[in-house]
Amino acid sequence: MDEKQVFKLSNLIVAAIVAFSMGKGKMVSLIPKTVANKLSKDADLFEKVKQCYIEYLSMVDNKVDESSEVKRLTDFRYRIVEIYTASVPIDQINLDVEDTQE
Repeated sequence: MDEKQVFKLSNLIVAAIVAFSMGKGKMVSLIPKTVANKLSKDADLFEKVKQCYIEYLSMVDNKVDESSEVKRLTDFRYRIVEIYTASVPIDQINLDVEDTQE
């Protein structure tokens, strides 16, 4: 997975976690089915990603303007993708926006 794909997948994972956590079913419809379905059906995966996100949020403030903060964000992105891809084979991950929930 290249850096652009990691960036995109990490954004989708975070968007799904936030949408599910806030009960925003309509927001989930903007997320590719493979990401939303896996997170909604795998409670252990959801919990691991959620905890990783909580840990990241507890360490940041409202800006990413120093190299250490950029590194922390990048490390977080790679970590949630690592957690997610441990449960979902990479060849089954579809990052196409057209493949969204109906």
